[in-house]
Amino acid sequence: MTRIAIVGAGIIGGSWALVFARAGHEVRVFDETPATRAAFMPRLEAMAAASLALAPGQGVAGIAAKVRVVDELAAALDGAAYVQESVPERREVKRPVLAAIDRLAPPEALIASSTSSFPLSTLVEALPGRARCLVVHPATPPHLLPVVELAPAPFTPEATVARARELMVAVGQTPVLVKRELPTFVMNRLQGVLLLEMFRLIREGYVSAEDADALIRDGFGLRWAFLGPLEGVDLNAPGGIADYLTRYGWIFDSMANEAGVEGKSVTPELVAELGGAMRAKLPLEKLGERTAWRDRSIAALRALRRDAGR
Repeated sequence: MTRIAIVGAGIIGGSWALVFARAGHEVRVFDETPATRAAFMPRLEAMAAASLALAPGQGVAGIAAKVRVVDELAAALDGAAYVQESVPERREVKRPVLAAIDRLAPPEALIASSTSSFPLSTLVEALPGRARCLVVHPATPPHLLPVVELAPAPFTPEATVARARELMVAVGQTPVLVKRELPTFVMNRLQGVLLLEMFRLIREGYVSAEDADALIRDGFGLRWAFLGPLEGVDLNAPGGIADYLTRYGWIFDSMANEAGVEGKSVTPELVAELGGAMRAKLPLEKLGERTAWRDRSIAALRALRRDAGR
């Protein structure tokens, strides 16, 4: 059992606390606002109760017993092996908090920020312990959505990233490496592209808000519950993603050209890279089996939604 410190007890901090407690770790939580501290445990227990399907054999009381709210930052950091900073998303708030954590945390502790927008170097570059810092950016809420972005700075050692990855896997999360510093990272950008195009199409009168949501909820979303978009495309042509893009890549080039992007977006090099990545995961002769699995999974999900009244 590892001691985990959560600094910032809002929505993200509470969800992180549940992730670590559910995995059996001792969690200490600090927030500078007394009212937030006072409301924390009832909120944690409610989240735990609503997600007990993800904690087989555990009860709410057992999970909550692993978590303690403390009144001082130093008390939360005492003996911590890992610190998850989750204070409000303002650089002027995060910088001094991360500096205090670096000053007070044990020298071997990893320090992770939940920031969803700021590159790590803009937050910790001047800190003496910057080598033990990285961004661990979750999907919201992390106790239900396991993917997390590991976003190091150019000065972050590989060993720091490896330690964070090992812990995330151990607590049931799905770590994804952002290879280079990028504001707002990758997850928000992917979501943002979809939402911005939806906003445009609604604003310009092509589709209603209700129907735009339906296209995802009752269309792509059913498939994306089991497959990423790239793997979804891979199953949509007999020769996999390379076959699909060779035949239909012009559609994406045309849309990109509409948006002012010159030249080809679906280049032969990209097609080769994506084809290689998909075939490394799944040989072409197994494509039919995977497609049948997809179909059964979507049918089961639709039945679950129907039975849940959705």
